Amino acid sequence: MLLSALNGFIKDSPEPDREADDIEQEVAQTFTTILEDYEKKKRPPSAIPTFYKPKAKPQSIGTLVKREAKKRKEQETLLLSEDELRQVWYMMEELGTFSDNGEEVRINYDGFSQVLTRCRELFGPQIEPFFKANVFLKFERDSNGCISANQFLNFLNLRTTMLQNRLDLTAFDPDNTGSLTTEQLEDYVKSLVPQVPALSDMQAPFLEHYGRIAVRKLMFFHGKNGCVRIRDLVNSVVLQELNDLKNNQLQEHQLISNWFSIQSTQRVYKTFLALDEDMNGLLSRLEDEMDLLAFTDFVLAWDHRSHPAAIKYFFDIFDLKKQGCITPAELYIFFKEIHHMWVHVMNEYADLSIYDVVDEILDMIKPKITARITPEDLQVSGMSGIFFSMLSDVKQFYDYNYRENLMHQDDDSGS
Repeated sequence: MLLSALNGFIKDSPEPDREADDIEQEVAQTFTTILEDYEKKKRPPSAIPTFYKPKAKPQSIGTLVKREAKKRKEQETLLLSEDELRQVWYMMEELGTFSDNGEEVRINYDGFSQVLTRCRELFGPQIEPFFKANVFLKFERDSNGCISANQFLNFLNLRTTMLQNRLDLTAFDPDNTGSLTTEQLEDYVKSLVPQVPALSDMQAPFLEHYGRIAVRKLMFFHGKNGCVRIRDLVNSVVLQELNDLKNNQLQEHQLISNWFSIQSTQRVYKTFLALDEDMNGLLSRLEDEMDLLAFTDFVLAWDHRSHPAAIKYFFDIFDLKKQGCITPAELYIFFKEIHHMWVHVMNEYADLSIYDVVDEILDMIKPKITARITPEDLQVSGMSGIFFSMLSDVKQFYDYNYRENLMHQDDDSGS
């Protein structure tokens, strides 16, 4: 076989008397042909691996599918359903004992362990972290070594809610950064609208405004550098306020007082529109030059004047010299405006001394360094709400100045 191959090669080989240039040219042509064939057979450029892939759009099909798959996978292994929680309670009732007044079920560690064994058989190993010995020891025990089954079930409910919150929020964190941006939080809040009975009647044109206003509370109390850490939201009372809307038994007054309700967000939006006289979506310089988000932050700060976030918000305004403290000079400047309205709007006595009020404020706050009020001083004093109120609103100062008279009036009306 080798011999026949050699004979074929010799037969096809160029004649010995051919010029060297001809042979070289033929070799070059053959090489070019082989190279062209190789290039045609190579993978197309689109198949070459890339080192950078742009992030998928937040509402793209791929992102939504990835989000839902991730959420469902974790839910299967971590969450207890309402039915499972109910079964846990029935087991604790069976293996525990009722207290003397018959209002509470109590269970010792032996019964606690038996509940775990049954739950493991029914629900799988994911139940085990809730029934560890150190969990049992966290609860107050009576002389018989029993804990309150009612308190333990509340613990399970709380843990389940926290896990549910974490899963729901993490689903909007496709890059697993552990934080959510304002835009991602808005997507999360707006995704709840069809699921929450109290929000299901929302008109489509208001949805964008709702998302922006609602999310400001999460950002105001937990935000930092434009993001909120998921772990800060998981057990947040602010997020719990949003979850409260899932209760379809809420009364009208409860909806009005809930920041995330349609009634509350529309109140903020309509107030902003009423102040926006030229209706351009931005309060003019004469109107303090606020957009909707800045106005919403102000409303939150004013409604929660004693909260550390509100103290920081208002302190930056009152600290005119940006020196980290408020001095009697700033107090005088701000209260001078209140004094003017006190006399000319409220028609109260003009001999009210501004200096006396400034001294009273300093006595009320009791700063560590004389005449230099810091944010820490305001927080420690517990009087930050009154401090900002009486320096910002003449009606608030009126109520403070006549607080004893108003208390007597309330007592008289009550009797």
